[in-house]
Amino acid sequence: MASERRLPIQTRADALGGARVVRGMALEAGLSAVQAGRAALVACELASNMVRHAGGGILIVRERTKRDGRNELMIVAHDTGPEIPDLDSAFRDGSSAAGPIAPELLLSRGGLGTGLGAIVRLADALELHQGASGKAFVARFVLAGDRRRARD
Repeated sequence: MASERRLPIQTRADALGGARVVRGMALEAGLSAVQAGRAALVACELASNMVRHAGGGILIVRERTKRDGRNELMIVAHDTGPEIPDLDSAFRDGSSAAGPIAPELLLSRGGLGTGLGAIVRLADALELHQGASGKAFVARFVLAGDRRRARD
């Protein structure tokens, strides 16, 4: 198994289209409908964040067999935007990288500040690599039959 799609993300519509592609690839790769939905949500959130915070980027979706023989679906969201200065805060629900979000701003800011925390809860694994050339989130989903823990 080895396939890859590279999807440029510049707009919210691109983010939604990327989520549809991820869902389709996940189903073709053998994820359950529930896991495919989770992968699509993760892709949409990562792509939306690229649009909002970095002006866009690229979403890479890859099926691969790892060295240990397990198969996985990887979603990589790469952008050239700024680093996330406070990761602990960014991953905390109701917060952004700048800290807690004031309740009166939650509805007007275009998000509830739960996206990165949701990604952590939905994906089997999440990594962040950031540096001078931008950042890349890598979300991983272990394919059906290879799962070490039941999530569906």
